[in-house]
Amino acid sequence: MSGFSFNGLICSACRDNPPSFNRGKSLFLLDQNGKKIIHELKYLGVRDILKDIPNWMARNPSFSEFLNDSIIIPVPLHRKRLSKRGFNQSFWIAQALKKELGQNVQIVEALERVKNTPTQTLFDLRQRKKNVKNAFRMKENISISKDSKLILIDDVYTTGATLDECAKELKRKGFQKVNVATLGHG
Repeated sequence: MSGFSFNGLICSACRDNPPSFNRGKSLFLLDQNGKKIIHELKYLGVRDILKDIPNWMARNPSFSEFLNDSIIIPVPLHRKRLSKRGFNQSFWIAQALKKELGQNVQIVEALERVKNTPTQTLFDLRQRKKNVKNAFRMKENISISKDSKLILIDDVYTTGATLDECAKELKRKGFQKVNVATLGHG
């Protein structure tokens, strides 16, 4: 079954509306603490919070197994948002995961965001899907074997619209093993 799991449980949204990606995993739920972590990382640029990744992964060993032997692809920001924010938190997460897993993963910035979409935070699922439709494109001259295990990396999985749209682009390009991983889920 495709979908997003947390400790072996498939989320109800994925059961009701199967995503384009094959599987997904998260390190923690977006409870009060999880929301604070994401807020500090995404909106305040507190990169040091990612020093806790080894501890989070120790509590969820299946997460490391899920990432092993994969190419991790951070979800890109549009160049205008990247310029304004000054960093891409998904790329920071990918780097922290690479630091923890070493040679077991490779980071490839294979996608680009071609539409400067408004933030998803105030939209419902239907609006989110519409907002990110055709917002991503695979970069030219990226050399990845079609047999590779790809894992899209993002900070949070809420409705899955962004990750699903990224997965659709990779599947359109012929990749079959497209998974997703996030810090938080909620």
